[in-house]
Amino acid sequence: MSVLTAERLVKLAYNYPALHNTWYLVACAALTVVNQPNEIPKIFHFALRQQLLEYNGNKCLLTDKYLLQLAQDSINSSIKYAEFTAVGVNLPDILIPYTYYDKLPLAYKFNRTEDISKMQYTIASKFREVILKSAALSGLPKAINALMILKTVTPNSLRPDVRPARQLTVAPGHLLSSGIVEEDVAGTNFKSVNTDDTIDGPISDESINARLIKKNLARGSNFWNSVYLPKVNKRIRNQMFDAYPDLWYYAYHNVYAPLLSFTDILSAKETSMCVVSLLIPQDVNPQLKGHLKGAVNVGATKSELTELRSLVFDICDWTGGNYWAKGKESVAKL
Repeated sequence: MSVLTAERLVKLAYNYPALHNTWYLVACAALTVVNQPNEIPKIFHFALRQQLLEYNGNKCLLTDKYLLQLAQDSINSSIKYAEFTAVGVNLPDILIPYTYYDKLPLAYKFNRTEDISKMQYTIASKFREVILKSAALSGLPKAINALMILKTVTPNSLRPDVRPARQLTVAPGHLLSSGIVEEDVAGTNFKSVNTDDTIDGPISDESINARLIKKNLARGSNFWNSVYLPKVNKRIRNQMFDAYPDLWYYAYHNVYAPLLSFTDILSAKETSMCVVSLLIPQDVNPQLKGHLKGAVNVGATKSELTELRSLVFDICDWTGGNYWAKGKESVAKL
């Protein structure tokens, strides 16, 4: 059953003015955590088109027939692009149809193709990053499914680079510069001393970028201390350590350092808002309370978080899930 209709897309995009530039990130996070990845392409295509328009803050936009048509066209194109991908057809760019763009209640704000391409690539990158970061909050399987589906509807010009966005702490394929080798047991293959084969290729001691690991850990610590202010930061750290030391070190070394604190694509504020969106449907108030305050600490406003809460509730209602043991009114808020 389809969750997002044209009317619902327009509501998500224009009923929450404080979220005008982030609604699609919040919605993407919420759809990922409630396990509705097939709805993300509709958000994605509408966001790519909607961001080409200059918003005027007018809520009467919710019933405008041309905006509803734009939303429906986005739903249709998301379905068609998946079909194109299935048969190996290159996916074209996503633009506003010329037949009615001048009838929309919003001004078209881009004149040059290169400006549009840059803006849309940024949006596509943010979608990918939201889903990747969601893996730490709602699980890797959901993130994998969502990213695989997103790829099938992403125009070829907006696909990610073959190089990872994050610099690798271990560079596969790096061999010892000395060239020293040793025979294996069978005597048929040669390997560098202290080299191990991995699924990404051989690695050696020289493959490890210790300077980058240090940088990531410092950045992760700074991000933690930005979300959780003094006294609170150490108290939560100690609670996690006392529950199980490995829990703390996993969260610090593998979640905050390399993943959440990386802000080249999503800002700290955008990351925190998406974290809140991911926590709301999970009925985890202790964590939600901390991250609501943390989002404020990194720049989110009360208006943004209030509207975020309502937007996520919309998606939860539309997906028909009973996500809270004590009802929506029990969900933490500022």
